[in-house]
Amino acid sequence: MLQKSYNCQLCLLFLTLIIANMNPLPKPSALATHWSMNPNIVYLNHGSFGGTPTYVTNSQRALQTEMEYEAIEYFIDKLPTYLNTSKLALANFVGTDANNIVYTQNTTTGINCILSSMPSQVGDEWLTTNQSYGACVHALKQYAYQKGCTVVTAQIPYPVQNDVEIVAAFEAAITPKTKVALVDYITSATALILPIKKIITLLQSKGIKVVVDAAHAPGMVNFSIDELQPNYFVANCHKWICSPKGSAFMYVAPQHQDDVKPLVISHYNDTAEGTAAHWSNQFMWDGTHDYSTYITVKTALEYMPTLIEGGWAAIKNHNHNLVLTAAHTIANALQVQLPTTDAMVGSIVNIPMPNGKKPKHSFHSNTELKNILFEKYKIEVPIFMYPHAPQQWLRLSAQLYNSMEQYNYLLACLQQEFG
Repeated sequence: MLQKSYNCQLCLLFLTLIIANMNPLPKPSALATHWSMNPNIVYLNHGSFGGTPTYVTNSQRALQTEMEYEAIEYFIDKLPTYLNTSKLALANFVGTDANNIVYTQNTTTGINCILSSMPSQVGDEWLTTNQSYGACVHALKQYAYQKGCTVVTAQIPYPVQNDVEIVAAFEAAITPKTKVALVDYITSATALILPIKKIITLLQSKGIKVVVDAAHAPGMVNFSIDELQPNYFVANCHKWICSPKGSAFMYVAPQHQDDVKPLVISHYNDTAEGTAAHWSNQFMWDGTHDYSTYITVKTALEYMPTLIEGGWAAIKNHNHNLVLTAAHTIANALQVQLPTTDAMVGSIVNIPMPNGKKPKHSFHSNTELKNILFEKYKIEVPIFMYPHAPQQWLRLSAQLYNSMEQYNYLLACLQQEFG
């Protein structure tokens, strides 16, 4: 026992020396030169807000310069073409007709637009899950309250090992009054890829309209909206497509488009009336602001595949394999179990951590462990309390700019803290 204790002390001393001498910090991958990220931070949190390559931000700035050089020509003559061209590229990427999607600032905005327009009757039930994204759940509850509807929460287990458990949670929550369901494609706090096609099929077979919160899906997993056949589908482009912040899209199936109206009614409301383009045109202009975030979605879609042989398929595989290698390495070293199977992981994954203290606020209030990792070791990584304090999870992300060296450094720091 004494020898074992002595060996452990030597290991901790060795790790302390490694961390103390980690100057400079562990290097990101060679591809990190395509991003303008802080070299003094070990950035392992692409999942929260994404990261835009310098080439794409430069393209955005060029558009902003063009806008300021001759604003009338830009907004009146050029902008509709720029937006439609970008939207067509996005529609091809996500597998639907361009007339079925519109740009929006973020997933939360799109969800609000859909729910505010949702036909309903007093007494209807709106379904969500215990793992849905907080902001969208707030919207669901608010619009349900305004319309006299009740929110029901399906209890998806976590940890979870198979699709059967997830689908069963939805089945258990459905009643004859269930009319709308808000379903995450990839959960945020728990980092699970849900069996979205199975869930859509189940819910629609009961006459339930399905709103898919797919904030993380584009650029992380393979899908086609027309194959999934949701009623509504909203997703970010600024996360895994790596377009500028404030670029997302909203899909509405053709049979529902007459019901969904822009939150802001403006100039293009009557453009191309009587044609298939009319519905999406109504969302094109919501006032004078910088539309370059939307236009450069096309730029990101075309640029990212040039960074790695094999294009988008290779990017998704690379990020998936890297995050799993890192997660299994850390979990094995800490002697903990990952909460799900590799098949239910995309480019983000959770690792259980020792219990921690409850943060002061429910949103964007850093936990003690998160603060330690950032302030002491310069590691940017989120820590989530789920299902509630004190149980906490470290959520890893992987993008092309990350390296295994960074994850090994994280492991050394965690071992330093936890002994």
